Amino acid sequence: MHPRIPALLALALCLTACPKAPPATPVQPVGEAQRLTQEVRALSLESEKLLEEQYRLVWVYWTEGRHVDVAGTYAGKEALFSLENLRKIDRLRQLTKDPRELRALTALHSHFAGEYLSHALAELNDAAANLEASLTLSVDGREVRYRDLERLLANERSATKRRALYAAATPALERLNQTLRRRELRTEELVREMGFESYEAFGSELRQTDLERLAKLAEEILQATQEPYRVVMERLSQRELGLPFNQITRADIPRLFRAREVEDAFPKGEALLKAHGTVAGMGIDLDAMPNVKIDARDLPRKNPRPLSLPVQVPADVRMSFKPGTGVLHQARVLHEFGHTLHAAFTQESRFELARLGNPTVGEAYSALFEDLLEDPVWLEEHAGVIGEQRAQYLAASSAHKLYLIRHAAGRLLYQLELHRRVEADPKELYRTLMTRTDDVPMSDEDVARYLVDQEDFFQSADSFRAWFLAGQLQGQLKARFGPAWWRTPDAGAFLKGLWARGNALSTREVAQALGEQGIAPDVLLLRLGTTLQVPMKLDLKRIEDLLPPAPGLENFTTPPTPASPPPTGAKPAPGLENFTAPANTAPGA
Repeated sequence: MHPRIPALLALALCLTACPKAPPATPVQPVGEAQRLTQEVRALSLESEKLLEEQYRLVWVYWTEGRHVDVAGTYAGKEALFSLENLRKIDRLRQLTKDPRELRALTALHSHFAGEYLSHALAELNDAAANLEASLTLSVDGREVRYRDLERLLANERSATKRRALYAAATPALERLNQTLRRRELRTEELVREMGFESYEAFGSELRQTDLERLAKLAEEILQATQEPYRVVMERLSQRELGLPFNQITRADIPRLFRAREVEDAFPKGEALLKAHGTVAGMGIDLDAMPNVKIDARDLPRKNPRPLSLPVQVPADVRMSFKPGTGVLHQARVLHEFGHTLHAAFTQESRFELARLGNPTVGEAYSALFEDLLEDPVWLEEHAGVIGEQRAQYLAASSAHKLYLIRHAAGRLLYQLELHRRVEADPKELYRTLMTRTDDVPMSDEDVARYLVDQEDFFQSADSFRAWFLAGQLQGQLKARFGPAWWRTPDAGAFLKGLWARGNALSTREVAQALGEQGIAPDVLLLRLGTTLQVPMKLDLKRIEDLLPPAPGLENFTTPPTPASPPPTGAKPAPGLENFTAPANTAPGA
């Protein structure tokens, strides 16, 4: 007998003899939001696995110099980062009421948009990268790589030779500009294809800020620091170059900021020891943490630049280190330690909030540790730098930070004007804004860098907030735990409580967790002004009073800071053992 027959007979008997059952509730069709939630969750999981695979390949390439095929990981996944899927995520955002969910979806949307752009611009990106890598210039009868230009300028004593070197690179840059211009035009088209009304609108989503209001901050910073900047640069120019500031050119800038006073205080082989010693005082031993791997092998083909790579957050966080010398190398090691600690102590359970999204907060944690190289107490304790040697170094490094802040302000204003005033000549716009920003007259050779010096989607918005937030973090740590805050486990516990949130907090929320109203530039500027002995004060409200939370996230709340942050060496929180942390993909990178 067919196995279905008894069941059918039982059903027939029941229909005639069994009590009548109430009518069945009709099956409701799956709603749009529920359907999209399921589909988007699957997209998120697939992108998470893909990024983990790519990170593992990058690790091999970075640490061993072996050829890897990252592009090959997209095989069979060509449709993942499509316009259709991008629109699904965006549609679900429109249907979402929960602020936390909205933030997660916005982070995912930005990531998918970045991947879509990278794929669409791959040919132009490769052409630009390959051309830049191949560019050379003739110096004293020999060919040198364009990529070595800044190092050559920093090491060249003769102003005449520096300017000749700088000018020799201009013909090569003209070739590169043609490719960069084509990429710029194509990017504008792709941004509109994704549904954004403008380049600026897309940039606002990526940066999670109001660029118009941030531009007001940039303008105020340029105005408030103009005179102090001239005083500082005059001193430095006379001391380092033997020239009045009004006679230097942009070819002299790398030489102006070289940290020659303290190079010997950072010999080869000690950078990692100094970094470990710093965090050990906070009760953190990265070597004892099973979820952290530091590769310190000195292999011939290993990339010399330190790199923190969160393969999974927090289960598998890696850092590549190759012994090097000098203060710049030490700064990079401390910077990557900041990224490593942030990822290793993350307890955020949501993939999109643990690692995706705007990188400003993570960069602030890294800047906090990098800024130890501008702390007089740390310099004495960990590098033996004291007295006049320390004073001269701090004057140069603080002047450089002021220069970088102003340069970022100028670049942000330039890019905004460039995309708003389509009729303007980009070269003349660049000449006008950057002459004012750097306070150095712009030659034709300088203006030829107008595209090379341009950033993707207003990256200076992140730099601003990261530098300022790091300054506030440092100020709070000193106030709570003393001038040498890195010596106390209480400071470590305090930071672990912030790191536990992953990337879920905005810059404003981190500042509020510190007990402050929002991001404040005056803390960093006060520090710089004190070191440089030039007062700098901004007559404005806090940045986040100018910059409200992203639309729809005004009422976003986060879990309270854990009362007992995870101990050093603790295993990942339950349920996070296989949690993957992708890179924050830079569109067009």
